[in-house]
Amino acid sequence: MPASEPNLNASLFLCITFFPSDRLATAVLRLVSSFCGMILDDANVSSRFYMAAHELAENITKYSTGPKVSLELALEEAESSCILKIRARNEASPDRLREVERRLLELKTTSDPVKHYDELIHETAMVEGVSGLGLARVRAEGGLDVDYKIEGNELTIIAHAPVGRWRGDEQLKG
Repeated sequence: MPASEPNLNASLFLCITFFPSDRLATAVLRLVSSFCGMILDDANVSSRFYMAAHELAENITKYSTGPKVSLELALEEAESSCILKIRARNEASPDRLREVERRLLELKTTSDPVKHYDELIHETAMVEGVSGLGLARVRAEGGLDVDYKIEGNELTIIAHAPVGRWRGDEQLKG
């Protein structure tokens, strides 16, 4: 599945590359929360994107086989709306990439994300140690679309949705 590349002409862009550790992921998530709170006028939308960032950061740190991971946020202006995108990148093993691709394809093509999420909850309730629910939660609870790209051993997952209003340049100064 093709995933769009960062729009270098985005109105706002934030990229954080870090070692895959829970402690660093927590610090990155505080920055993401502040970033979303500063640019978005709607606290509900901000919390949905924070939740998505949390799930993505958890996945990239937990499953990375490489020395670094990254989380990017881009606010891209389209003709009639703005789109906020969160990109998570990491390296993963071939087995993990096959499994995540299967899950992401199911998630991307389901016509009912909430029903899919509920089914996953039921399927994984008795499985110890792995729930596999995070990305489904992003789509079902967060209402964000999910895309992905696999190149070699690198996985990129993009969660995105239109945002109605954002605090423009004049509101961010000072």
